[in-house]
Amino acid sequence: MEPRLKQTLATFCLLLATPLAFAKPNIIFLLADDQRSDALGSYGNELIQTPTLDKLAENGVRFENSFCEVPICAASRSTLFSGLTQRTHGYNFGQPKVPQEYIATSYPMMLKNAGYRIGFAGKYGMSFAGPGLKDQFDFFEEIGRNPYLKQMPDGSLRHETDLCIDAGISFIDTIPEDRPFCLSISFNASHAEDRDHRPGYHFQWPDSADGLYDDIEIHAPKLSDDKYFNALPKFFQDETGLSYKRYFWRWDTPEKYQTNIRAYYRMITGIDNAIARLLETLKAKGLDQNTIIVYSADNGFMMGDRKTAGKWNHYEQSLSVPLIIYDPRLPENRRGRVITELVSNVDIAPTFVEMAGLEVPSAYQGLSLLPLIEGKSVTWREDFFCEHLFRLYNNWHGVRSERYKFAVYYDDDYEALFDLKKDPNELNNLAQNPEYANIRRQMIKRLEEYKTAYPQAEVPPTQTKPRPR
Repeated sequence: MEPRLKQTLATFCLLLATPLAFAKPNIIFLLADDQRSDALGSYGNELIQTPTLDKLAENGVRFENSFCEVPICAASRSTLFSGLTQRTHGYNFGQPKVPQEYIATSYPMMLKNAGYRIGFAGKYGMSFAGPGLKDQFDFFEEIGRNPYLKQMPDGSLRHETDLCIDAGISFIDTIPEDRPFCLSISFNASHAEDRDHRPGYHFQWPDSADGLYDDIEIHAPKLSDDKYFNALPKFFQDETGLSYKRYFWRWDTPEKYQTNIRAYYRMITGIDNAIARLLETLKAKGLDQNTIIVYSADNGFMMGDRKTAGKWNHYEQSLSVPLIIYDPRLPENRRGRVITELVSNVDIAPTFVEMAGLEVPSAYQGLSLLPLIEGKSVTWREDFFCEHLFRLYNNWHGVRSERYKFAVYYDDDYEALFDLKKDPNELNNLAQNPEYANIRRQMIKRLEEYKTAYPQAEVPPTQTKPRPR
């Protein structure tokens, strides 16, 4: 045999013996509830303890400008799985299910049909028509938050967060060595237990975070001044609204704020501690070098800002979510980067599909983040579409660009326009300012373009869902 041919064959055999050479990566998607991006150490919070996630960001990539497409859990989770805006998939609480036609293009089914074993644990919170998506998983364990502390057979209590990770580890234990997997773990934390208004019980944490933050004074909300509340539209100030009522459940006194924000931080640290166990399992099984870890949240959270609670609105605190992607296969010079491009959670499904080496379905309305993760030079979006459509309150749609945000509350005849460069706290509404008339026209045009590009889900005549105009 010629020396060159012998060397070529030796190199080929070496590649075959290397697990990462041709293997599809495993993907683990970790999703928190009601967590905005600044409730993580890697996003600049100097008080909260999230060492596991911070290390993933340090060795992976962190998205500085990551947003949800719709700030409410049911609709947002449907967007994450389907790759579609709420406008198109149509689902929210009490609304028609995500159309059956989108099951096949959901990221779990795309990966399953490509040979992946797919698993789910935790809060499901969405509904697909027809056969549904639940029964399509190879492993499915739905875990709710009511109550957060579950009684075990031996009488002990175990937190929902830890049970989610327990289930995820059980799934990993079933994976054949020659088969890739995609595991979605959706925590109920850090959502409040809305049926229990007692301070400290409203946000119930795992015992791994017991005692944390008791010895520190957590600063008041950045936007707690009365001027921010007074600048809200009148329908936001309605004392019958959820934003107003839940503020008085959680944040309305300094004492209540301190008790609940400490408990909220403990919930997030509890998530971080649980994820550490999952990573240890991956390492013990030799899966850590070919498993991509993605961490995000379904929507942001109003933690007393503008004297409000909840989400559902167009403000940054509702839309901003963390997004950390750790890929152990990334070269050293691509790790630890902060990516500043505008990304939306409608981008998650196409990203997972492309990570698995598949063609992105034409039905998807987001962009794969893979080029950004790999550090490629690409032309990226200048803005994105966002919305909230629900039968009860706060129906709006809008456009958020790097500098401007425009939202139309079509049931309340209210427009909001903010110059985020000059007014990052969104205090001064410029919608009626003649100096910004041209910007307003441009944003209206972009909104109409999005509404044309994204087909609107059909709603049966018996539904009471408001219709966007």
